[in-house]
Amino acid sequence: MKVTRRQMVLASMSMMLTGCQTDSQMSSAARPGPIWPDDVTRPVPSGQSLVLPNQPATPRPTTPVTPAPSAPAVASGPVRAISRATWAKADPIGSRINKMGAIQMVTVHHEGWTPVWFEDTKSTADRLDGIRRSHIDRLRAGDIGYHYVIDRGGRIWEGRNIAYQGAHVREHNENNVGIMVLGNFDQQQPSTAQVGTLRNLLATVTKQYRIPTSKVYTHQELNKTECPGKVLQAHMTTLRRNGLS
Repeated sequence: MKVTRRQMVLASMSMMLTGCQTDSQMSSAARPGPIWPDDVTRPVPSGQSLVLPNQPATPRPTTPVTPAPSAPAVASGPVRAISRATWAKADPIGSRINKMGAIQMVTVHHEGWTPVWFEDTKSTADRLDGIRRSHIDRLRAGDIGYHYVIDRGGRIWEGRNIAYQGAHVREHNENNVGIMVLGNFDQQQPSTAQVGTLRNLLATVTKQYRIPTSKVYTHQELNKTECPGKVLQAHMTTLRRNGLS
């Protein structure tokens, strides 16, 4: 059967899903196993991961990106974040969302799709709404799965309201704050601003909810996945070793 150009474009678009992809959608032979840090006890894998397969690296632009003015910030508990209302194009699906309960842990992710070099708020907002739609359509979630997202410029964006359980670590979403750092850290370095904001955000959240450093995880420490990428995993090992300071 002859495939039209329109059919090829639609098929290509259907593969462009952001967020974390399940292992059943990935070839295990095509990628190495997860990298486990030395200073964290390896948990028993609890289910499928939510990370995309590696994509070819995208060359970094040679021309500088001029960030747009920051979007309005809103208080979200102890964290100052760009409001979900500034980027999300639809409300959460309440029937698919549960109350958070007592917060006891934090899990750090990367987006895991194509590398991110942009810093402007419009590009970031578009990317976040794409992730939200992917999580709703592919994972049958009620909203974007993460509670906070850190963009390339080091800004914090509100994802799912912290009062509601996230959808970011299979079988470990209860009582768990999800933080995603925008980018693919198997293929790029996080920016200095991202690392600094991640450290500050983790310090704020753990202090507010009295979470010990031993309960600050990365995705690969709870599920069988490469998320948050080998580079950010190394940063997390250092941050925890230094007490998130």
